[in-house]
Amino acid sequence: MNCIQDDSYLMYLEDNKLVKNKNLQKQIYKILLDLIRKGFLPSLLVLSDKKIALALNVSKSPVREALKHLEHDELIKIMPQSKTYVLPINIEKVKSSYLIREALELLVLKEAIKHVQEQDILILDSLLLKQEDAIAADDIQMFYLYDVAFHFHLTKCAKMFDVWKLLEKVNLHIDRVRCMRDVTSSLNVQSLKDHRNILAAIKSKEQKKAKALMSLHLTRVITLLDEEFF
Repeated sequence: MNCIQDDSYLMYLEDNKLVKNKNLQKQIYKILLDLIRKGFLPSLLVLSDKKIALALNVSKSPVREALKHLEHDELIKIMPQSKTYVLPINIEKVKSSYLIREALELLVLKEAIKHVQEQDILILDSLLLKQEDAIAADDIQMFYLYDVAFHFHLTKCAKMFDVWKLLEKVNLHIDRVRCMRDVTSSLNVQSLKDHRNILAAIKSKEQKKAKALMSLHLTRVITLLDEEFF
């Protein structure tokens, strides 16, 4: 296995300003996690705790703790006395994560339909407009942010914040695929259509239809992976 030794990833770290009186390990973990999710730290890239610490102007201790957390998430591999590198995307884990996500999102949707208010509808409509703008601008990261915001607001409508915490964990491996340009370019236009149809079913309180639409929405990536990418 040939790992990538390029240190250019450090430039993504240097602009991050850490809050010194808050937990450094958590802040570093979130920064590195975000970079892995979005593909800025690609598979097999070698990570140096020393170089990361220098780039962030911190000691190596919180960096090492953050890396251990990422290894626990199965996103990186730490080889003692050797090297630490980003793991390749595990497609089987992505597929199983989607199945778990589908079950959780359907529970959320059921409760969201019960509790959704007019103000929530306005917010969801505005998020769809922002997704449309992101597609027009060919801005993958912006679309991803508003896509996440749409699903988060459904969770907020359902008053199921504990479920959102579970979804954040489930989405760790899913997000790496969702941020791949080939996958995203193939899905974003369809995802926006799905969101519009789901929201229309929510507005009309058609729970069965909304759940069927959500299931279809959440299984598109698995179909795409099987047919085109892996």
